[in-house]
Amino acid sequence: MNARLSAPFVPCDFDAVLLAGGGHAAEVYSYWRELEARGLAPRLLGIIDEVLPVGPWNETHILGDFGTLARLVAARGVPLRYLTAVGNNRLRQTLVAKAEAAGLKEAYTLVHPMTTIGQHVSLGEGTLLAPGSLVTTRTRIGRHCLLNVKASVSHDCEVGDFVNLNPGCTICGSVRIGEGAFIGAGATVINGVSIGQWTVVGAGAVVVRNLPDFVTAVGVPARVIKRQPLPG
Repeated sequence: MNARLSAPFVPCDFDAVLLAGGGHAAEVYSYWRELEARGLAPRLLGIIDEVLPVGPWNETHILGDFGTLARLVAARGVPLRYLTAVGNNRLRQTLVAKAEAAGLKEAYTLVHPMTTIGQHVSLGEGTLLAPGSLVTTRTRIGRHCLLNVKASVSHDCEVGDFVNLNPGCTICGSVRIGEGAFIGAGATVINGVSIGQWTVVGAGAVVVRNLPDFVTAVGVPARVIKRQPLPG
């Protein structure tokens, strides 16, 4: 499988940081190293994390918290971008807000070399496409989304911001996925279905009809089992 890396994904005159240093961050860091080996990644300065102590982390470093990030942004002459490295959609949204409050306005979009992207695909900033993920054609992926290993999105889909498509999930054609939705590992969403905002689809579920906002649905076919608490 070949990646189609268009100009926005080729680094030039900026460095970058990762936000959060947990297990998913370790995966993201490994993708970053593969891009570096091909000369396709910006220089990674390190990790911003509010819990982990400053010091070595894998082959890079924990730099500090968002106060550290604000000082780093203010002191630098070279532009800086960021990429979130957590799977939890609400937490990812929170990290983006904190990065922007620290003065860091631009996110980095990471596309692994083993990703396949077709024609007329739009990727929002801060989105990550993991190895084996596939987006076919005439599809829009929003900001700060996560397409995990072997997740596939077919033609004419609309994926909102902060969506997490877990490993091996299949999104068929003309599907609409609302902001913050979480599609579990191995789940299938059939052609023409809409998934509401911040809705959770369980692992292995098959979604054959529209799902509203703020619900959890599981099973084959997927059925709503509970409603999510509204934000705020």
